[in-house]
Amino acid sequence: MTMNMIDRILDQGIDKISEEEYLALINKAKNTLENKNLVEKDEGEFLVVGDTHGDLKSARTPAEQAFKKDIPIVYLGDYVDRGKKQLENLAYVLSLKIQEPKKVILLRGNHETDSMNKRYGFLKVVNSTYSNSLYRKIVKLYEMMPIAAVYDERFFLTHGGIPKGVTSLEGIAKLNHDEEAYKEIFWNDPSENINGFEPNLQRGAFHIYGEKAVDHFLKENGLEMIIRAHEVHPSGYRYYFDKKLLSIFSVSNYSGGNQGKYAHVKGPDIELIDNP
Repeated sequence: MTMNMIDRILDQGIDKISEEEYLALINKAKNTLENKNLVEKDEGEFLVVGDTHGDLKSARTPAEQAFKKDIPIVYLGDYVDRGKKQLENLAYVLSLKIQEPKKVILLRGNHETDSMNKRYGFLKVVNSTYSNSLYRKIVKLYEMMPIAAVYDERFFLTHGGIPKGVTSLEGIAKLNHDEEAYKEIFWNDPSENINGFEPNLQRGAFHIYGEKAVDHFLKENGLEMIIRAHEVHPSGYRYYFDKKLLSIFSVSNYSGGNQGKYAHVKGPDIELIDNP
């Protein structure tokens, strides 16, 4: 049912999908989302997708490759706001999760929040297509998305990065959703210009974190690298801290003609692939 709905969206447009059908998709997705902060997986080969922001092609291309290779795929959040196909993009990734709940991980980004949706367009899109009642159901669904994943006991995957004051995976797993540290995981940014944590002046809230903070987090948890999203890069990616952190963004031509990328992780090797 879910992929048939996606076929209809692609062929006929979102206007041909009733509110009842979209609500049924949300309710079905509730049964597949992990409803916990941290997911841990053993797989050593997987794909990682950064922000897709309502750009359906940016979500579809890597998913098709993951299914072709029969490997897991992790989306790092920010499925809506700003793009032209926000409802379609959210429906697509939720359908993937329903179809392959163990192979598809949907992390929560800072745009999976009510405050950002009100500011950057998703609330308006939902209300103009369906209703505020459906929007409220989507916002509740966000709460069931994990904020971080660990793969192969090497890689820490998240939208923003590490929080100030919480250095263990156990601590992250226990965070309440109203705690500052919980929000920092999908808001914080890396910086080569500091060692620890400092206020994030560019965003006007939360923190930036430096190499010393990353080293401490990786060592304490026996990990090797952080893979995150949250920032546009001209080439679609940027390594920080002597390749101990990889930042990727998956929408091409999002800002100033940037290239979008997604990552193919296989053991210790990472291939960065153009996302057309």
